[in-house]
Amino acid sequence: MDLDIHGSHSRASKEIVLDEQFVNLVSSIKKKMANVTESGRICKVPERFYLENERKYFPQVVSIGPYHHGNEKLKATEERKWQYFNTLLSRAINVETRLQKCVEVLKQGEDRARNCYGEEIHMNSDEFVEMMLIDGCFVIELFYKSCCKGIRRRGDPYLGTYHVFSQLRRDLILLENQIPFFVLQHLFNLTPTPKQCGDYSLVELSFRFFKKTVPDDLHNVQDKYGQEIHHLLDLVHQSFIPKTHIFQPQLELRSQNMPTATQLDKRGTEIKKSNSRSVLEVKFNNGILIIPALTHHDLMEIGLRNLVAMENCCYDAMKYISSYVFLMKRLIHTIDDAKILRKKGIIDKDEEFVTLFSKIPVDVEAKDFYYGDLCEELSNFTKVGQSIWYARKVRNCVTKFLREL
Repeated sequence: MDLDIHGSHSRASKEIVLDEQFVNLVSSIKKKMANVTESGRICKVPERFYLENERKYFPQVVSIGPYHHGNEKLKATEERKWQYFNTLLSRAINVETRLQKCVEVLKQGEDRARNCYGEEIHMNSDEFVEMMLIDGCFVIELFYKSCCKGIRRRGDPYLGTYHVFSQLRRDLILLENQIPFFVLQHLFNLTPTPKQCGDYSLVELSFRFFKKTVPDDLHNVQDKYGQEIHHLLDLVHQSFIPKTHIFQPQLELRSQNMPTATQLDKRGTEIKKSNSRSVLEVKFNNGILIIPALTHHDLMEIGLRNLVAMENCCYDAMKYISSYVFLMKRLIHTIDDAKILRKKGIIDKDEEFVTLFSKIPVDVEAKDFYYGDLCEELSNFTKVGQSIWYARKVRNCVTKFLREL
């Protein structure tokens, strides 16, 4: 039976009965499909990104997946993960049967799960499957508890204070702290849903958990997201990407001459706030630079850093987030730049955004740069505007000189 990635437990996919002579071939093809689409999607962050900033890329509270499994600093949370796992499974009528089914399904998908990591995982089969089971169920139960107040226990150390919850949420958005989304989906389909949590899909629960980080509307998730969700950070990444975009390959990186906000203001280029929900939709129309509003929050730097790292070491597609950070780094170079954008209602902080964009390491090649056309149009427009401004200034000076004669 195929997985319904958006479905709840009450909606089962339709089962198609195959002729026995095709079963082996279909199984082989599905395995090859999984290997092609998911291979190496969870990789380690290169040293150039985390040098002197390990806390921005390494978990501080809880480990998810194999890369930080067994870390001495995180062992205190292992017992809590088992408690969450026990709570989730104990809602089933027959716990042992449900547990056996979870193990069976994870064993069947073990090779596919291992293939999702960019490095060989040195764990035996039982250790690997147990880790996927405990970590996956912990994430699901955490989503339930964070979204449904009715099932929380008083004194829960993860949900009792915002500080701890914030630390936990930042850990779950780290590139190195992921497990394959299909593993989460299997476990979500096999484990019972608390009655208080209604009919949420796993994607909806994920969005509610990361609601500060994702720009998309929850009502749009059902139509937008398909089978190619690799892990939770990838889901966040997909929420930023425009639904449709025709990209024209660039021969050179045209952001080198991108003016700062102060330079644009002095040249008379109008800057306006956009009402778009997608921060990527920076546009230049009829001499006006239109920029979506950006609200500073505690997950912003962690999220952007790990999205940039993911785009640069795990993906071979266009670097949307890297392009955005690269563009904003050019636009907001000083406090004066930030003040101009804040006055326009585009950002809500000054120094915080200057620091944010200056510290994130990012480099984009021309072929992957999302804003090539925008930068060229803006650069050409400001050159014309600057010429007009200079001509007016000369004319005014000549007029003033003639009057004084």
